[in-house]
Amino acid sequence: MYRAVKPLAVIIIVLLAVALATGYLYTRQSMVVPHIVPGAEQSAPIMATHTFSFEKSRITISVPVDAAVYNGAKSTDKSVSIYGNVSESIWVAASYLEMVNDSAQDPMYADLTAQFRKIRDDQGLTSDEYLELMAAYTQSLTYETTPDNPAKYPVETVVDGAGDCDDKSLLLAGLLSREGYKVALLLFSPEAHMALGIGSVDSLYRDTGYAFLETTNLSYVGVPPDEFEGGKVLTSEPLIIPVGSGTTIYSSGAETSYIHDISILSEQEALGMETQIKPLAADLTTKEDQIALLESQMQALRSSGNIGAYNAQVSSHNTLVATYNAELATYRQHVAHYDTYANVHNYIISHAYDRKGTYDWVKANAPA
Repeated sequence: MYRAVKPLAVIIIVLLAVALATGYLYTRQSMVVPHIVPGAEQSAPIMATHTFSFEKSRITISVPVDAAVYNGAKSTDKSVSIYGNVSESIWVAASYLEMVNDSAQDPMYADLTAQFRKIRDDQGLTSDEYLELMAAYTQSLTYETTPDNPAKYPVETVVDGAGDCDDKSLLLAGLLSREGYKVALLLFSPEAHMALGIGSVDSLYRDTGYAFLETTNLSYVGVPPDEFEGGKVLTSEPLIIPVGSGTTIYSSGAETSYIHDISILSEQEALGMETQIKPLAADLTTKEDQIALLESQMQALRSSGNIGAYNAQVSSHNTLVATYNAELATYRQHVAHYDTYANVHNYIISHAYDRKGTYDWVKANAPA
């Protein structure tokens, strides 16, 4: 599905202060990005609970979120005020970074990472698996787009349990950067899409220096989508917005590349078999009808006592049945071949929350 990024609102204000007495013209170049102003109301925290699959487990994350911060984030004017000639790449990057790192959200991030760390320690997760845990949490949040509204603060996405490409990318970037990972936002403005860049030793996306991570649905690190809904593809060079100063990189890109390659191969093999199975199935149906009709005619001849005419049909019947059985054997072989590859492809695309287990399963089950 095409994941549209919502544009940041911008108010361009050029201040030109003119000193009438001297004729001196003064211009100032700067910008003012939005920040959360928590409300003054006193109310109980909002419990944000989300359950998702990760590796072999079902994980539940539940964090208390300050209602005043959440309401303040929702009511914040997310416009950017620009004074002078500030380039779009600069104000866009500054705006997104402010949304990720607004200090009002620090308690929420602290509560989330505390729970993720406990899961990491209890399950003995590697650094790569820990990243995948936080990715699975974010990716499994409901995809929901509201193109007429600006991007959400991460605190809004957590409480709402939903967001689109920029909402979920901002949240995951905030989590990963706080846990020391090398991460960046990848903004594809022409295609109105945002994804994450993950520091990695391989499976790098184009010349970005990062591995691609889609946040709108469950997907593997280093595997960009081939296309979006309507056949749209990412063709532009993204604006790279580094988040934080983390240095931890992802080292399982070779495994996800292998998984992806097998997925593509399996899909192609299954589709190839499908083109052979369909005409075979149609021909078998035709032959079944022919055999049924011939047997009906032969039974009528036998019942009427016309044994000579009955016997004259036996050879044709046996030849037709033999041909049918040979085609049926071929059909079953093709179906078995199709099922093998379809099962591999379907397993891969339905277990993106378990890179480690999927890699082991594919190694054991993919046809040589």
